Amino acid sequence: MNFAKIVIAFFLSGVMAGTLSASGASLIFHSAPSSAGLIAPPPAQGGKIVENPDIPPVFTGGTAEMHRFISSNLSYPDEAVAQNLQGLVVYTFVVEEDGTLTDFDLIHHADPLLNEEALRILKAMPAWRPGKYKDRIVRTKSYVPMYFRLNKNAARARRSAPVNTAKTDVDIAQSEVFSIVDKMPEYTYGQKGLTQFIEHQMRYPVEARQQGIEGRILCSFIVAADGTISNIEVVQGIHPLLDKEAVRVLSLMPRWNPGENDGEKVNVKCLLPIDFTIDEEPIPPLVQQ
Repeated sequence: MNFAKIVIAFFLSGVMAGTLSASGASLIFHSAPSSAGLIAPPPAQGGKIVENPDIPPVFTGGTAEMHRFISSNLSYPDEAVAQNLQGLVVYTFVVEEDGTLTDFDLIHHADPLLNEEALRILKAMPAWRPGKYKDRIVRTKSYVPMYFRLNKNAARARRSAPVNTAKTDVDIAQSEVFSIVDKMPEYTYGQKGLTQFIEHQMRYPVEARQQGIEGRILCSFIVAADGTISNIEVVQGIHPLLDKEAVRVLSLMPRWNPGENDGEKVNVKCLLPIDFTIDEEPIPPLVQQ
């Protein structure tokens, strides 16, 4: 039995991404609602948060309108520009039944100045269109990762520096890596195929189950121009055992359909959250007789 819930997002269906410039800086942002139908049925209603609604919450007006909203509200802090501060900021939040955003939780931080700016933008957002489950409006969770990047040339705002990890591929390290492209990479067999692949390969560590350890891991990796996967790293982990398992599974992925920019295949950095959830009582540890 598989004991991990898999959330596939960011660069698959429902993806929204863009690049913004302000004061010689750019904010690359991604937004992906929870994918419906990938995990067990959501919990009963009654004020509880439905993690996997039939219809996920979305910014009112759609992704293009959200792009415009963030573009018009972004103000890269002057002090952050002066100090050359950059980084990835990821907040989760609850979309209430009336569409308001509450319970902001910083799950990946950069400098406090950037964290505060990302939170300011999120709090300034108008009400979202709430999620639905079985034709009922419900409370749901969503997240908006924002990558703050300074750049001297606004025309290069869409590019990001190569990831520095122990798993860095030599060719990738010497090549340009994009965060946002005209056509994002896709798993060869689609979203459903990716979900099935991860579910089939996932092995919930016994020790982690015994200790009742569960939660969300945010991973990043690069899909090279030839579709190969490299530079796998844990952006936000929860426990070494689960972090290691997530990286192991992602390292087994076959080639993807690479991303394209201006008609050319390019290297693209992608983000992927994976939820580990124990679906039964933890296995009791062995007791020596």
